[in-house]
Amino acid sequence: MSVLLEVISKLCDRPGFFYRSKTEEVVGDQPLPLLYLESEESPTAFLRTLEQKLDEGRPAIPHAYVDLSAVNAEVDKRWPPEARETPPLLPLLDVLCHQLAGVHVGSERLTRFDHYRLVDWLTSKRLPRKPGRDDRASVIELLRQWTGRTSENGEAVNRAVDAFIPNLVTRLGLGLVAWVGSKAGFRWLGKRVPGLARESKWFMRGQNFALPNHSIEFLGFAERLTLGRRESENEEQIKLLLVHAFLEDLRIAYRRRRRFLPRRAGWRRTAYIPVLLDGVTEDNGGWELLELINDVRNETGELDPLLVIAASSVQPALSQRLGTTPVAPDDTEEALATWKEELPRKRQMLAPDARYLMIKLPSASPDKKKWKNAPAFRAAPVRWLARSRRLEAIIAAAAAVLLLPGFVTVQNHIEANCSIVGSAISRGVSTRLMDVDGHVECVGYSDNSSQVFGSNPRLRWTQQAVFAQNEEAERLRAADTRRPLVSLLYFSSLTHPDTNPDADHSRAEELEGMLLKQRQQNDKSNSGPLLRIVVANGGATMKRAHEVLTNMLTPLLEEDRSIIGVIGLDRSVAQTQRVIALLGSLGVPTIGTTLTEASLPSLSATYFQLIPGNVRQADLVRRFAQHLGVTKVTIHHPKLGRDDVYLDNLVTVLGQELARSKVHYETDEYANGPQEVPSQCAEDHSREMVFFAGREEHFGEFLRAVGKDCYDKNRLPRILADDAIIRFIAQKGSRSHDSLAGMRVSYVSMAGLVAIAGRSCVDGKPDQQVRGGLPLNTFCAGYSVLAGEVQSSALPPEDKPVKPWPGEHLAVAYDAAGLFLDAVRNAQLRLEGHTPHRGAIGGELRELDFFGATGRTNFKASRVGETRNFTILEIADIHDFGQQPVCVYLTGDLYGPDSPRRPDGCPA
Repeated sequence: MSVLLEVISKLCDRPGFFYRSKTEEVVGDQPLPLLYLESEESPTAFLRTLEQKLDEGRPAIPHAYVDLSAVNAEVDKRWPPEARETPPLLPLLDVLCHQLAGVHVGSERLTRFDHYRLVDWLTSKRLPRKPGRDDRASVIELLRQWTGRTSENGEAVNRAVDAFIPNLVTRLGLGLVAWVGSKAGFRWLGKRVPGLARESKWFMRGQNFALPNHSIEFLGFAERLTLGRRESENEEQIKLLLVHAFLEDLRIAYRRRRRFLPRRAGWRRTAYIPVLLDGVTEDNGGWELLELINDVRNETGELDPLLVIAASSVQPALSQRLGTTPVAPDDTEEALATWKEELPRKRQMLAPDARYLMIKLPSASPDKKKWKNAPAFRAAPVRWLARSRRLEAIIAAAAAVLLLPGFVTVQNHIEANCSIVGSAISRGVSTRLMDVDGHVECVGYSDNSSQVFGSNPRLRWTQQAVFAQNEEAERLRAADTRRPLVSLLYFSSLTHPDTNPDADHSRAEELEGMLLKQRQQNDKSNSGPLLRIVVANGGATMKRAHEVLTNMLTPLLEEDRSIIGVIGLDRSVAQTQRVIALLGSLGVPTIGTTLTEASLPSLSATYFQLIPGNVRQADLVRRFAQHLGVTKVTIHHPKLGRDDVYLDNLVTVLGQELARSKVHYETDEYANGPQEVPSQCAEDHSREMVFFAGREEHFGEFLRAVGKDCYDKNRLPRILADDAIIRFIAQKGSRSHDSLAGMRVSYVSMAGLVAIAGRSCVDGKPDQQVRGGLPLNTFCAGYSVLAGEVQSSALPPEDKPVKPWPGEHLAVAYDAAGLFLDAVRNAQLRLEGHTPHRGAIGGELRELDFFGATGRTNFKASRVGETRNFTILEIADIHDFGQQPVCVYLTGDLYGPDSPRRPDGCPA
């Protein structure tokens, strides 16, 4: 008995996909015998015990047990007369199908038996008879009922829903298309039966039972299977079709590939399906089903996963009918080997016993000890890759690995306000993410709203307004091709790792100045050049400016000949020096708006500078100190030699200027921050001056350190700061600290004449004392409108300009753009209206004597505005943001030679 159990256990194991039989050239699945057990008992105790062993196995082997003595009662119960006109042609097969349909392999149903159920359903139905309808229309209606009918057990469950909801949606959709098509006159479309493509293809082309070739199409074949039609057909062929359809459904469930692609559901079927048929006889249909299975397997030659183990105690035995001799259980293994050897020959002969393996069970009850030592009937473990959700996990992991860089890139672009597809959809955009001191920033250039740099709302609003003017310039150019379109490249630092409204608003002011010049220039009534602005970002403190110029702006300058020059360049650092030198080698005229370091003009012959250099600033500070008659000047500055060329140069030249003029001075270097500066109230320093040589972000802390524990502000020295702290002066948030209340602060101004034009300029008309003439009047009129737009915009209150005078950065950038436009006009006069090359613009700038909103600029004398006015402004209470700065000392040209002055050089 143990040998028999071992053989059954091995027959249940499904071979691997690449398994090759030792006796046959069969790869993978192997042919299974019809294992027939002749016993003296019915039901057979052996099959009952085997069923228990199969139930205990983990993972379980899908199986079924049928006691044939109860088949008819079960069929009658499931198919009452009101549910089915005739009983199934093969009741045993119907019960077997019903049991296996409820079996699950893991979490998946074994199969729905679509092919078998369709044939069985057709054999139980009559064609609907309606007046005026032919048989073909009736078949179509019948088949469409099948695709959405109630289930066989009488429960009102839609068959499509029992399968998949999407399949139901698909069928309903296709049905609607078929109905519309038929109404529209497409007769062939009206004959379609949605949801039966796979089944109809198999019935007509994949099998030969019931002679499908005798029908032109599936509709005719289906008609031949219905009641009233199948009586004229060969009933044996219809039964063979039922069995074949039943086995085909099992084959599909066990199929391990779909054409060339793997089918994981089939790989999860690691055990064949033993079905235990107990008490088979000739009268109860048991023998008939076995014979049909034998004939189908012989005629088709196809393999299926059904392992039939049948038992019978009735005489005469099936072995006598087939003329075979059953073997003892201990000889089962040898008999199986013999069966495999003879199968090819018998299969070709269509032998009625080709698939049988007869075993004679002993009459005694099975020994419990032998069953105790019997092999474990359990399915082989599923390969890891074939397990449910494993492949999905691998695909998801692979997709994550492949897409993670993309996700990270997208996230970085979003965090850095960097356009992902800007450069792909616009020729005017080129951006990259670059690391700036451990912080990812978006650098590059843009001339349209698909890329806006920075995160500050005011800075972004101004860029959007500039880009809108670019579009206006393009429209005006298309309408009047006689007006040349010229472009300026604004190159500065527009991003930084943290919130810095001082820097953001100063950049916004510079862009607002260029925007104001754009609006005045891009006017329909103007016949002069049209102005377009390209905005470029060099990263925080211009750290990536040289790479941006080399990799992105240089190709742009070569391609776009309308770009006549560069404006901006932010602060005097080593990167800015390299950029100026490279722009000079490319022959690009460049105007620095706020740069003052003395060595910059020597780096490029095409570099121009509006603001006087540090030498002039040192001269201004020295003259102011002598004007006040201070006894000492103390220069407070951070640690030098840290890549801030501006501060290094300013401290050096100021010390030299004071020493040369024999003004007593000393320097005080703080290593960690201005908090190291001692309080200036410990002693009376009222006859002294302290000069802050640093950046705007440290000035507030410097003022708090100077005035710490000061009970008498009259003991404080005169506080003077360099031109870099203009950004601090312009920000209300920087000056709102309570400890700054009452402190008097003086600072070097780049555009002092515009600042003292005051609130009246913001209102549209400058203070008459300034005597700026038409250039200042034009500026103030335009600025008043622009300031009103900014105030009425949706910007947060903290991002709206609130100081009662125009921004100095705005006015300087406004005049820088005006310088370029004047150079273009002069070049056009020389070239008789032709648009000049940027190289010619550089030559024209050298010839300009320009009168702008900030004063007179004479580049004939020098490429640096050394003759321009340089001003020291003062605010009596730095905490009071409503106070307007006043001029306390001024050197250089005013607006004209006849402008009256006070003794301190300020406008009278």
